[in-house]
Amino acid sequence: MQTQYINELLNLPELKIHQILSIESDELHIEALPLSDRQCCPCCGSDQNVIRKGSNDMRTVRHLSVFEKKTYLHVPSIRMYCTRCEAGFVWAYEFVGSKQRYSRLFRSHTVEQALGSTAAHSARMQQAPASTVQRMHNEAVPAECERIYERVWEEAKETAGLVLGVDDFAIKKGHTYNTGIHNLKGETMLDLLPGRKLEELRAYAKEHPGFLLLNPKAVVMDLAQAYHTWISECFPKAIRIADRFHVHGYVIESVQEVRKTVQQTLSPRAKAYLKANHRLLNPPADTLSEESKKRLEALLNYSPLLRSVWDWKEAFATWYDCSPSFGVAKLGFERWCKQGDQIDHAAVQSTLRTMQNWKEEIMNYHQCRWTNATVEGRHNRIKAFQRRHYFTRNRSRYKAGILIECNRHRMLD
Repeated sequence: MQTQYINELLNLPELKIHQILSIESDELHIEALPLSDRQCCPCCGSDQNVIRKGSNDMRTVRHLSVFEKKTYLHVPSIRMYCTRCEAGFVWAYEFVGSKQRYSRLFRSHTVEQALGSTAAHSARMQQAPASTVQRMHNEAVPAECERIYERVWEEAKETAGLVLGVDDFAIKKGHTYNTGIHNLKGETMLDLLPGRKLEELRAYAKEHPGFLLLNPKAVVMDLAQAYHTWISECFPKAIRIADRFHVHGYVIESVQEVRKTVQQTLSPRAKAYLKANHRLLNPPADTLSEESKKRLEALLNYSPLLRSVWDWKEAFATWYDCSPSFGVAKLGFERWCKQGDQIDHAAVQSTLRTMQNWKEEIMNYHQCRWTNATVEGRHNRIKAFQRRHYFTRNRSRYKAGILIECNRHRMLD
């Protein structure tokens, strides 16, 4: 069988194919020999006094699949001897580690698959034992995490006009939370710290002096007081921005509260129709289809109060999108608050009080137009990771897995 192109296919420049031993339905066995006839002594580093002393049995190494067949390389286990050091050793191949049965390419490819799914899925794809894939994954994660961690932090320190995003996600909703620190401009997750209380945040800043060396232009957060207090202490010159997604959520929540109030005054048929289509009240009108717009109009005709609060919600979205400058945004915000004052409903008035309390942080969006949209996307990825790994008990491994999951695109650089 012709073997002149198999070397390129296997991507193993240190070997030359000697012969094809067997081709079975799902396995391919290849005998390969080292191209070089000399190797350096691991003690003195010289190859001048190294001689061969025979060989042991052939060494079998699993490599990447070829033509959808499991590929096994059979290479000689050559005994070497250094006459200068009087040390004996075995020929060391670059493509496979010492005493390992899987090539480095096979291990890296398998780990990359496991990082994006599960060890069981990668094991099925590679036709390898799941326990073996899990062991490869556990061995690779710490080193890969450290490499990525150093890289994203160096990038953050060197970024001009750095914008940070800070937000929490639940381990157990209502009980346990983690806080993520993100580089919005570099599209990376910088770190993960346990908890979201102010004392926990301050403890992190004391334990990680590198965090205080950052020079962010702005920091995007939700309306949690602990985050704003912490950031104002760490970065007093940074612009603190209330995340648009969370702020808009308060307005949408008040619309739904008004909807529930109106719903109780309607006939059973209209009540059921309003309840079934209540989600049409949330998105901007220009994003709806023609059919959805017709149903929305029918909902708004049920009550002048519902229409007025919906118009108020639409005006808020327009204010976010169409304010050309901070000065114009300030005037527009005042007009929007006056529009809300005319709506006689407790939920609307409560939302207005919240908006007035966080007026500066909300309007700061128009000084630096950044949101935590990418952070919310990473939270979905983190939740999927937690479901796949059943909440890994080892904290360091859990943190390393999340950092790799959220910075996976950096592994390809």
